[in-house]
Amino acid sequence: MANHGNHGGRRGNGGNGGVGEPIRWVIFLGVAALLAALVWGGWTLWRHRDDIPGLTGGGPEPGTSVTIGLTGVPSSLDIRTASGTESDRLSRVLIGNVYETLLDVNEKNEITGGIASKWETSADGRTLTLTLRSGLTFANGDTLDSTDAVWSIQQAVEGKWPGADTTFKRLVSVTNPNPTTVVITLSQPDATLTRALTGRLGIVYDAEANIDYATQSAGSGPFTVGSFKDGVLTLKARDGSDAKVGTVTLKYFADDDTLMKQADFGGFDMILPDQAASADRLKDDSSFTIATGSSTRKVSLLYNNDADSILSDIQARQAMRLMLDKTALTNGRADVAQVLGGPIGPLEPGYEDLTSVLPYDSAKGQSMMGYFLAGYVGEVKLVAPTRYQSLAQAIADQYNAQNVNVSVETLDDAQLAQRAQSRDFQLMLTELDGEAGAAVFSTPDSTPHYTNADAQSQYDAAVTATNATDYANGLKTYARTVSEDAASDWLYAKRNAIAASTSLSGYPTQMTDTRLVLTGIAKR
Repeated sequence: MANHGNHGGRRGNGGNGGVGEPIRWVIFLGVAALLAALVWGGWTLWRHRDDIPGLTGGGPEPGTSVTIGLTGVPSSLDIRTASGTESDRLSRVLIGNVYETLLDVNEKNEITGGIASKWETSADGRTLTLTLRSGLTFANGDTLDSTDAVWSIQQAVEGKWPGADTTFKRLVSVTNPNPTTVVITLSQPDATLTRALTGRLGIVYDAEANIDYATQSAGSGPFTVGSFKDGVLTLKARDGSDAKVGTVTLKYFADDDTLMKQADFGGFDMILPDQAASADRLKDDSSFTIATGSSTRKVSLLYNNDADSILSDIQARQAMRLMLDKTALTNGRADVAQVLGGPIGPLEPGYEDLTSVLPYDSAKGQSMMGYFLAGYVGEVKLVAPTRYQSLAQAIADQYNAQNVNVSVETLDDAQLAQRAQSRDFQLMLTELDGEAGAAVFSTPDSTPHYTNADAQSQYDAAVTATNATDYANGLKTYARTVSEDAASDWLYAKRNAIAASTSLSGYPTQMTDTRLVLTGIAKR
């Protein structure tokens, strides 16, 4: 058997000079063609990887950059001590990009993991335990662990950073029993704490960094600050981060008009105007796609509830609600996501459609307002941001047509804040954001100066709930009380619009006015 096999082998070898030689060349050429096809297919796949789910990632593309135009020039990058609109502007671009927070939110505004992969609230609601992801580092290479998280919260409390006094008012202690665990102990339950840890006061800073936070950063996010000067903020992707582009340049402008005029000259990959209607200027430009998404912001008409204001009277407040036709006001407005009847928006816990509470009824409203002498009502002063001038005038026109004398004055943000402080208004058109915006009617210290013991106790009961279901149900009860009492009026939940180059993919559309996450953006 062995000899037979050897003999057969020799016969085959002996035939190499005849039939075997062409076969070998055929095989060689076939393999070469196959390899060439594989190489070409691989190259084509690589070139179009952004179009194929799962093939992006593995770090930013070398040399790729995206330029974004937006409004609201920040004066500093120090997000720790910023307040008001400055804080909002910084949170929008720095959180999720330069800095990471202990917890995060998804596109539905639901709380998700952030630096902490897990979190657990004790049965009595007084202890929150967070388990941090391991292997985290700051942009400077320093390790991020529970020591940095504890230090960051302590700095906020001891430094009295804006909002820390209310966010951590129930704080008893914050400790780290090991490098990946943070334990927050409270004097009583606080259902708002987890949400707060998704925002500015949930940022974890490098305890060992010694930098000028006004112009520099030491965060753990996928980007780091490259430069910040003259209204231009440049972010650089960290090596090994999830970012798809190497550089993001954010160019700020004073207002939508200036931004959109600059857009006519080109050079932008994405444009985020303050008002959704502004994006429509590019709807006929085939190089851009107009995308929309919901916001947590609510356009609201705040009432001055002070004792010397006509709106301190519940009948006057309810009459003003009944006389306002929100359907007519919102018809044709590009920034309207949903008409509201209460202080809680559709992306917030406790939302309920309250538009049936005090719905538009001109005759009833005028009859109720007729109870007051014209001289007692006097002129009703409506103040509004300049960007909402047309909406404010439309509101005034409706009231004036129903014999309520309403004047309009448009102001910038700083002037509006001053008016709120001096109480020189009866109506104020403004935006309220998220759960914090809903909470302004739970205390007489906020802009409306609204006082209602039932509403306050209902809100307190919601906040001290020990689980999410009771919290949401408590907020629902509170919102209905506030709406029925006409603490103010709530017009609509906002819709955002962005104009994005057709060469971009992976850009966010939801809540882009409050959180602009850039890691998913890819360019081809």
